[in-house]
Amino acid sequence: MFAFRCTQKLLTRLNAVPAPEPAPPDSVLGDWYANIVRAGRTQVVLAISERTLLSVVVPAKEGRTLVRRFSEALEPLLLSIGVPAEDVVAERNAMQQSAIAKTANRRVLGSLNDLAFQLEVGLTHQPERTLLAQSLWLAQTPMKVIEYGSPDAATVAAFAARRALSKASGAPPDYWLSHRPVNP
Repeated sequence: MFAFRCTQKLLTRLNAVPAPEPAPPDSVLGDWYANIVRAGRTQVVLAISERTLLSVVVPAKEGRTLVRRFSEALEPLLLSIGVPAEDVVAERNAMQQSAIAKTANRRVLGSLNDLAFQLEVGLTHQPERTLLAQSLWLAQTPMKVIEYGSPDAATVAAFAARRALSKASGAPPDYWLSHRPVNP
């Protein structure tokens, strides 16, 4: 389960009513924040991971299939940045259920706005790039909120940490997706 947290602009475009505060995410990458980005006649949706700021770019067409198309676009992106295939499958399984929700984290929303500006530049000056190539380009952007690391490196590290935690505890890798420690 994860929340696809849309800006008001995207909620209006989707004609969607956001769910009340959804359950905490079961996936390594957490909830996703999304906004529509326009560059000339091109319209895409940019979604970023709440935990690692990894960006996924998908066409803005057909709002009712947006979340499904987003999760399908995530798989090749994760494989391209070096996430092991078994981790990609586990993440996709954890993301089978979703809820449309409002944005809730201003830090992530600020990063979404920064990356949206970068994407506009990429779409305008490199229109021949595929959307996967645009996502990979954004994934290499150093971000202040993750100590000037890049989202692709933060994502690979997040999956490696989950594998290490699973190995150290003897629990299967999927165990840590559904059994998070409770904060005091």
